[in-house]
Amino acid sequence: MRSNAMNRLLVAVAATAFLAACSSKPVEEDVVDDVEQSTVTAPVKGSESSKADYSHIPLTADGFHNHPSHYDGTTDTRIIYFAFDRSEVPAAAFDTLRAHAKHLRSTNNAKVRLEGHTDERGTREYNVALAERRSKAVEQFLRVQGVSSSQLQTVSYGEEKPQAKGSDEMSWAKNRRVELNYTAGRP
Repeated sequence: MRSNAMNRLLVAVAATAFLAACSSKPVEEDVVDDVEQSTVTAPVKGSESSKADYSHIPLTADGFHNHPSHYDGTTDTRIIYFAFDRSEVPAAAFDTLRAHAKHLRSTNNAKVRLEGHTDERGTREYNVALAERRSKAVEQFLRVQGVSSSQLQTVSYGEEKPQAKGSDEMSWAKNRRVELNYTAGRP
């Protein structure tokens, strides 16, 4: 009788832990260091510049993945940058990825290849796995937005196709990315 009650208690504790883990929200506090989001303003419609001027915000390797100049909230942006050794989609890229999701949902024949990349640090095996986690994170974001899995393909290149050739912080920051390459139904 006692072991029966203990088993029920263990099942209840496990179920509670599972439900608590499932209910967690994605982290959106990942913002550029030393920059208030409220200082970033978009241009007024009809103005000469179609893109906001972010030249007053320092472009450092630490905040590169979440720098507002990389993400315009449209399908024109096709590179998502990641923090060092991380595979979480940066909050600054959410609107851009939502724009891609909207296009993919409205264009049934559209297909996109999500190509994961890393910088040169780490072993080849580790970098291939990290690049795969990055491309899968973008895939998951798009799937949550209602994109069909048949429209998405993930590829992991690891460190094999660097965007920047240097071995410095800024070059590494440029190489930590997922590229969205449309193979059909381009926006």
